[in-house]
Amino acid sequence: MPVDIEQEFNLGVDKFGRPIPISGTPYTSPEGLFAILSVVVKNVFVIAGIVLFILIIVGGLGMILNAGNAEKQQKSNNVLGSAVTGFVIMFISYWIIKIIEVITGVEIISL
Repeated sequence: MPVDIEQEFNLGVDKFGRPIPISGTPYTSPEGLFAILSVVVKNVFVIAGIVLFILIIVGGLGMILNAGNAEKQQKSNNVLGSAVTGFVIMFISYWIIKIIEVITGVEIISL
């Protein structure tokens, strides 16, 4: 689920309508940076999942629609192969982050 950064970190304006700066706030501490990193990583995984879904649909439709043309069917096969490779990379990166969390004790992705 994507997270609204403005809502998550209560960014906005003060009671006089001036923007609230991030520097000099708790978000410049390591804990704040990990909170921002957590939001970014969660959203990257969501965007990568959407792109993966679209690539699988496009590759599958290309395989079906180009059944008679070997060259175009090979292109569609490459798209599907790239989508599966991307999924494997995304899956492995998620578990590497989880292993780093266990080793360091720092929560990087808070679900």
